[in-house]
Amino acid sequence: MVSQTFLLALSFAVLLAQLILSRFSDSLLILSDAAHTIYILIGICPQVIQTHCPSLPHYARVRLPTLFSLLAPLFLSSFGLSLALMSLGRIVRPHSPQRPVLILVAGAVGLLVKVMHIVTSKVWKGFHLPRTQKTRWRWTPVMLILASLAPSTFLLLSGLSFYLFSHPVLHYMDAALCLASVTIMAASVYSSIVQNGYILLQSVPPCTDLAILRQDLDILCGPKGHHELHVWALAQGHSVATLHLSCSGPEAYQEILKLVIPLFGRHGVEEVTIQPEFGSPGPCRVACGQSCANHLCCVTGEPEPKGLVLANICA
Repeated sequence: MVSQTFLLALSFAVLLAQLILSRFSDSLLILSDAAHTIYILIGICPQVIQTHCPSLPHYARVRLPTLFSLLAPLFLSSFGLSLALMSLGRIVRPHSPQRPVLILVAGAVGLLVKVMHIVTSKVWKGFHLPRTQKTRWRWTPVMLILASLAPSTFLLLSGLSFYLFSHPVLHYMDAALCLASVTIMAASVYSSIVQNGYILLQSVPPCTDLAILRQDLDILCGPKGHHELHVWALAQGHSVATLHLSCSGPEAYQEILKLVIPLFGRHGVEEVTIQPEFGSPGPCRVACGQSCANHLCCVTGEPEPKGLVLANICA
């Protein structure tokens, strides 16, 4: 198995080579391939950090891949926008790149690194999703693999065309293929930006239906047997929840705990923090004096009648 540190160093070396070759060949297509190489570099960083920093807290280790999974497509999209504008300018004033051999070398080296990254990241495992999930996610691995291989493949096609032919139409080829690769890469990372953005905002995981979860809790614990339900996505495929349960005693709490945790698991929640509250269930639990009784959101008993005090003011 290829080490992630080795792949990080190799990707960085390939990135430097792509930048140098792009400068000497005057090819925007090599820059688009370099942009995807930076995308790979950012994606590898969390695994390298977790390997070399074992003292990181659990929360940071879980959230780190999500953060970098958002930063990588954001950078790729912004760099792709700049490349798209440069490609449009080159279409207006066309000229062909120089030294087709350098373009071929850049394409071959980039393709080698992309294939290694696809194998080590196991993107192809998305093709073996269960039948219930395949309809929803069937295009995700296809788009990721296509976006990874498209720039390098276009480079090989462009280099061979410039090397074998000299037609004036080829002056537009580098800019047109750069636009095509940028479009493919932007389309492949759009869903990742949205998904990881929602996760970092601690939104409800898409696989959990809170209405159905509340109904199941009502059936299990009663409408007044639970409250303060919070569910959010900590990372991709990692959801957590908190809940307050009303129990008559420790024994009842242990019994209902054996039923509540599997219930959350069936709704796609891996970690649950349950706070027991011993006593009969009710809406009000905090004792309040008479000074704040008028400000309560619920009434626990009948208000006491106010007596009329008569004072004799006559001497």
